[in-house]
Amino acid sequence: MSPIVFINCIFIIFNELLLLELSNFPVMKTVVMTLRRRVALELGILVLLATTFLLFLPQRNPWLDVALGGFALLCIGATGRYTRNVIWAAFPPVQADNRFKACVRVTLWLTVPTVAIFLLIGGIVAYHDAGWPAVIERVWNWKIVAVFIPYIGWAFIQQTLFQFYLLGRLLALFPKNQPTWPILITGVGFSLVHLPDVWTCLVTAIAGPMWTFIYYRYRCLLPIAVSHAALGTAFYFGICGHNLAQEWESAAAALRLQ
Repeated sequence: MSPIVFINCIFIIFNELLLLELSNFPVMKTVVMTLRRRVALELGILVLLATTFLLFLPQRNPWLDVALGGFALLCIGATGRYTRNVIWAAFPPVQADNRFKACVRVTLWLTVPTVAIFLLIGGIVAYHDAGWPAVIERVWNWKIVAVFIPYIGWAFIQQTLFQFYLLGRLLALFPKNQPTWPILITGVGFSLVHLPDVWTCLVTAIAGPMWTFIYYRYRCLLPIAVSHAALGTAFYFGICGHNLAQEWESAAAALRLQ
């Protein structure tokens, strides 16, 4: 996921520099692509690179994704003015007043019950397998909080890449009065980059479009990132029985050995 958006961000920067050069020559202004054509070319390159990346690197160290995702975020930040003032300018938020508070309220209603269900299911499975000690280890573990806090940062990176960057460009590509398709494509795309982890892909196929709709309506990333981190932590610890803290430590150790 992250390397593809990073490469695409480099493409945006190059494209912007090219446009600045062309703007100095009145005759050349006529050859500047329309916004929709530019976005179509940009996303076409993105799809090609993303498909190639997922085919050739289905298994990778998660810390590599984190590092490349952070760098991609810096690239998106470098072109943030273009994305905000050109891409998103035509799509004002549906909810204009108290957007952050309203976004927090919606994400809480989405997140808290689902987290409780995930942990409850995990507790029932653990109790059935090995009794109360297994329940405590699986869903009443201090490492859940220790994972959740840094997970917010990783979730924020992912949501920025998909919501601020990708959704805006898809909205520019489709007719202005048809936001449904861009929202669905962004949400499904978020799901597909979790392959080959089928279960995570299926869960995010539901959560992804919901987060995307919330961002389209309120334009607030932080509540969505917190929701993402909470649901992800509860899903991996509760449903999957994965201790993410141990997995991250193992990935870091493997990275040091390379």
